[in-house]
Amino acid sequence: MDEKIFKVIMTLIPVLGAIVTYFIVPFIKSNMDLTKLNQYKEWVSLAVKTAEMLWTETGHGEDKKAYVIKTLNNMLNAKKTVVTQEQLNLLIEAAVLELNKNK
Repeated sequence: MDEKIFKVIMTLIPVLGAIVTYFIVPFIKSNMDLTKLNQYKEWVSLAVKTAEMLWTETGHGEDKKAYVIKTLNNMLNAKKTVVTQEQLNLLIEAAVLELNKNK
C-alpha cells in the first residue's frame, strides 16, 4: 500500500510543477509588473508636476520634458535600463494629459 501511495505522489509532483510553471508563475509576474507600472506612473506624474511648478510660464515644453526625462533616467535607469525612452515618452504624455484633464 505504501508503494502505491509513493507512486501516486511521484506522479503528481511533475503535474503540480507544470501547473505552477504555466499558470501561477505568469500570474504572479503579471501582477508584479502591474505594480511596478503603477509605481512608475506615480513617479512620472510627480516629475511632470514638479516641472510644471518649475516653469510656470508658457513656451517651455521642451525644457519641462527634458527635465522630466533626465530626472526619471537618473532615478529609474541609473544602474541598468529599466524603462526605455519610448516607454518614458508614453508615460510622460499620459501624465501630462491627466494633469491637463484635472485642471
